[in-house]
Parts: sequence; structure tokens; C-alpha cells
Amino acid sequence: MGLRASAPGKMMISGEYSVLSGEPALVMAVDRRVQVTLESSASGWQLRADGASPELDLAPDFLDSEQRPPTAVALALWCAARAIEVRTDPMMVHVDSRALQQAGIKLGLGSSAAVSVALTAALAQHAGLETLSLEACFRAHDALQGTTGSGFDVAAAWRGGCFEFRRKGSEATIATAPSLPGASRFVWTGQAARTAGFVERYRHWERNAPGSERLIAALGDATRTALDAVRRADATGYVAALAASAERLGALAKAAELPIFAGGHEQLLRIGSACGVAYKPCGAGGGDIGIAAAVDESGLTAFEQAARGEGYSILSMECDPNGVRVERDEAERIANS
Repeated sequence: MGLRASAPGKMMISGEYSVLSGEPALVMAVDRRVQVTLESSASGWQLRADGASPELDLAPDFLDSEQRPPTAVALALWCAARAIEVRTDPMMVHVDSRALQQAGIKLGLGSSAAVSVALTAALAQHAGLETLSLEACFRAHDALQGTTGSGFDVAAAWRGGCFEFRRKGSEATIATAPSLPGASRFVWTGQAARTAGFVERYRHWERNAPGSERLIAALGDATRTALDAVRRADATGYVAALAASAERLGALAKAAELPIFAGGHEQLLRIGSACGVAYKPCGAGGGDIGIAAAVDESGLTAFEQAARGEGYSILSMECDPNGVRVERDEAERIANS
């Protein structure tokens, strides 16, 4: 048995934090994909991630244990198997998420979600399941993370493309959106965001701070405006909506005492303002990636030069229209044909 699966990373274009409160988000899957392979093994479990040494000390029946495995790939596999209620004999499992890294540092493109979805899809194919639901992918990743997030990163890995995403409770709503109008640059700050506690702090502020509803609704309105502009292919409206999203995200950061614009984003915001382009962090902030947007390419030339001059990296990324994909090895397909 040999299976190969891949799933794309994600970008949050607009809707950070407010998506946790049921507001819409504008999400784009990116053409950087994690790769997963499953192969039969006669010598026990062999789990390997990103070219590192195999994970050791795995019992043949570790998928049946109620104890969470201590290593990364084993835990992701364990959570995926439970989400779709399948078990398997020992296998060789290789996970390669280096396309979502830069110099060994995670870029903030949702590698854990992409790995979880790819593993879940590969296991489902191995077990002969006809379909893999988004809800099963949510279960696998929520168990892996130990928390329940919005799930937009899981949705991007599962379906691909550019889309509107909303999730209230266990119910997710997805609506296709066209490609982003105008011109964009994705900027890596060079710093991996350390966002542990950000969501908890946001939730505490949301529940307890007077006026939190107003700021959350304002963020949601900016995202709705951006979505409307995307659907009308209105580059001017889209760029203005991203600028509004950044401004309102800054107000939320100040009110909730969240360092969203730390890790380089504050400087990049100033560069964008000086160059006449919209700039905002993508995701939780505090590092990782941001987006600069303008009506046309000429508007981004000065921004790109200034950003590079300050040591930031411009990443080459496009929308990936394809979600998770699984295929059997060519040799096996020929043998079974």
C-alpha cells in the first residue's frame, strides 16, 4: 500500500479575531502544500517529519491507546484516526511541511491544520471511506490542538481556493469568492509569531470589556466590505476595505491589549502608509506574515523596495484552487489495473 496526500496552507486576508465571534472572514488557500506519504511497514511504525530522524518507541497498537502520544506526527495520526474512527496496521508515515517554512522557521501558513487534514484524508482513503467531511477534519485538528479555534485554516486545507468563512458553534458556512482584485505582496516579518494565549485573552476581553461588541462588529463590517469588493472585482474598494480592516484591528489590539502589530507589522504598516498602499497582518499577528495591497502593480514597487531594505522578505505565493488531494502510488495503480 502506498498513498500520497497533500494539502495547502492558508492566509487570512481579513477577519482576524472577529471570526472567533461568528463574523465572516476572507480566506485564501496558498500554493504551498504539505506532503504526506503512507506506506506499508513490516517492521513497526516509522514516523518521520521534515526529514528528521524517525519518531521512536511507538507500540504497534498505539492508535488504540487512550493516552495521547508525546511526539508530533504520532499525535496528529492518533487524532486523525479517532476523528474518522479507523485503525490500521503499522505503517511508514512521512510528513513534509517544509514548503510552509522559511529557513526552518514556520511562516504562519497553518502547517498544523494542513498536516492534520492531509493525514486524515490519507487515512480515510486507506480505510476505503468514500468521502472526507469538513466536520471530520475539524474534529481531528481540534483534538490535535487541544482547543476549538475558528477552523478557517482547516477549511482552507480541505477545500482550497478563495472563500468566505463563518463558523458558529459546530456549524461552518463557506461561500466561494473570486480571486483577489488589484495587486498584492505577502511579506514575512522574519519572526515566528508566539501566539500562545492570544485567543484566551481575546475571549476574556470579548466577554468582559464594555464596547467589545462594537469593535468586533466594526471588524466584521470591514470584512463584509472587502468580500463585496472581491465579488465585484473592485480593486479600489478592496484596498480601502483592507486599510479599514487594519485600522479596526489596531483598535482591537489596543483595547484587548494584544500585540497584534508587534514583530515587525507596525513598521510595515508605516512603510505601507508612506507608499500609499494598504498593509495589515494576516492571522493572529505578533510576527509571521502580512499583506500589502494596491490597485495595481505600480503601487507596490516602492513598498517592496522599502520592505526589502528593512530586511523583510517578499514571499512568492498565489491562490491554490485545490484543497486536499490523495492518490495511490503509480506502481500500485498499474498493478491493480
